[in-house]
Amino acid sequence: MIWYAAYGSNLSSKRFAIYLHGGTPDGSTHHYPGCRDASDPVDVRPFEIADLELAFGGMSQTWGGGVAFVRPADGARTKARLYLVTDEQFADVVAQENWLDPGSVGIDGGDYMYGEVPILGFLEGHEIRTITQAPDTELRPPSDRYLNHIAQGLREAHGMPDEAIETYLRNAPGSR
Repeated sequence: MIWYAAYGSNLSSKRFAIYLHGGTPDGSTHHYPGCRDASDPVDVRPFEIADLELAFGGMSQTWGGGVAFVRPADGARTKARLYLVTDEQFADVVAQENWLDPGSVGIDGGDYMYGEVPILGFLEGHEIRTITQAPDTELRPPSDRYLNHIAQGLREAHGMPDEAIETYLRNAPGSR
């Protein structure tokens, strides 16, 4: 089992469920096949990632505009949501984040847009991992439809009001 630390659109349980079960996210035309094991997470909880800052960059095929990534920044705290999933499910999420077929990559990522898969620590005997881009990714503002998924997840996981969400996202490098 692995704790997947989601900080972007997968903060939203509805959005993350599409990676597990398959489907097309609201505001997108891309259909995701879902994980080979479509089981729901064993546990879900709010989390903050220490010393990594939220930023937006690269170019999303799904959303248009930049997408969330995390990069080193002393003292930074990035809001996240932990999902306790199997190693196989996590690898399938990594694949789908990169528009690849489930089963085509391992849990360590590879040479893809979202190819960096750092270990953030351990919780209750399980690795905490996330999926991100290279820290020097070119900054680019995200689309509103992408931000809507992140905002929903911040409300769900952290109980943040809209004003706090707006401030949090606006302060991320690459945001408009």
